Amino acid sequence: MLNHLNILELSNVLAGPAVGMFFSELGANVVKIENKIAGGDITRKWKLANEKYEAPSAYFCAVNYGKKHKFLDFNNQKDMVLLKDYIKKSDVVITNFKHGDSKRFQLSYNDCKTINPKVIYAHIGGFKSNPKRVAFDVVLQAETGFLSMCGTQNEFAKMPVALIDVLAAHQIKEGILIALLKREKTGKGCHIKTTLEETAIASLMNQSSNYLMAEHNPKKLGTLHPNIAPYGDIINSMDGTKLILAIGTDKQFVSFCELIKLNASIDFNTNQKRVAKREELMKIINDKTSVLKSSWLLENCHNRHIPIGKIKTVGEVMQEKIAQQMILEEMVDGFPTKRIKTNSFELLN
Repeated sequence: MLNHLNILELSNVLAGPAVGMFFSELGANVVKIENKIAGGDITRKWKLANEKYEAPSAYFCAVNYGKKHKFLDFNNQKDMVLLKDYIKKSDVVITNFKHGDSKRFQLSYNDCKTINPKVIYAHIGGFKSNPKRVAFDVVLQAETGFLSMCGTQNEFAKMPVALIDVLAAHQIKEGILIALLKREKTGKGCHIKTTLEETAIASLMNQSSNYLMAEHNPKKLGTLHPNIAPYGDIINSMDGTKLILAIGTDKQFVSFCELIKLNASIDFNTNQKRVAKREELMKIINDKTSVLKSSWLLENCHNRHIPIGKIKTVGEVMQEKIAQQMILEEMVDGFPTKRIKTNSFELLN
C-alpha cells in the first residue's frame, strides 16, 4: 500500500519503533538505524529469563517487524555520510533523541531540512516540563496521574504494557499522516513533535474532566469505574471462573437483574444510587451468580446484550482464532520470531 514511502527510524525502545512498524506493516520501506557502539537498540537485551542469549529479545521483536537494520556510529565520518544519504532519500525521519543529541550529531530538523527540504521530521521527547530528564514509561505513569489511579488501596500497580509509549506512537503516527497530506498540497515538509508527558496528560480523558469540572481526585479503584456501577466489578461463578461486568445503562441493569432473578429494588434503580451503594450491591449480585455456571452467565448475558467478559490470560488470548490471524512471523538474525500486528484496521472498498 505504501511501498513508495521511505521511512528512516532514528529511535529505539518502544514509541518510535512502534511508529516505524506501523508504516512497515503497510508496505513502506523502513530503515532502522541502530547504535553500532552500544550493540543496537537497547531492547535487544531486554529478555525474559528463559529467552536464548544469542537471539533477539521478544520485546525488541514486538515493534521491529519488516525493517532493514543498519548499525552506524554517529561519531564515524563515513557512517555519517551514509546516514545523510538515507536522510536525503527519506520521506519521514522518526527520532527520539535524548536532550541535546540532535544538535550534538547535527541531526535536528533544521539539519535534516538542509539535506532534504521536503522531509517530515517526527520527534518524540520525554518530559515537556524538563527536557533534560530521562523518561521511561513507569516514571511517566507516576508523574502524570496514572499510577495514583491503578491498583488497590494498599498498593500501586503500573499498567503491564508501556501504554504511554504506545499512545505517544499513535500521536506521532497521526501527525505524520496529516503532514503527508499537507505535503501533497504544499510540497513542503514539516517538524512534528510530542512528548510522553503531554501524551499521558492528553490521555487522562474523563479522569481529567472529573477533576476539572467536579474537583474529583480519582482513588485507586482496581478495575472499578468511578462513574458507573456495576462497571469493572468482578463476579464469581459456580465453577470458579471470574467474570467482569460493564453495565452502563439502567436498561442493561434491569435485564441483568431479571436474568439472575434479582429484585431491582428502588435502592439501585439509578446509576448514581448504584455507585453510592456499590459494595452492598455487589454482595447481593455475587450471592446470586456464585451458584450459576460461568458459561451460562456468558451466553445469556450476550444474548441479552449485557456487557460481560471472562478474565483471560494472555496465553488464552493468543490461542484464539482472531489472535492467530494477527500473528506476523519473520526471521531476525537467523532466528524465527513472532509478534502481533499493530494495525487492526481494514481499508474496505
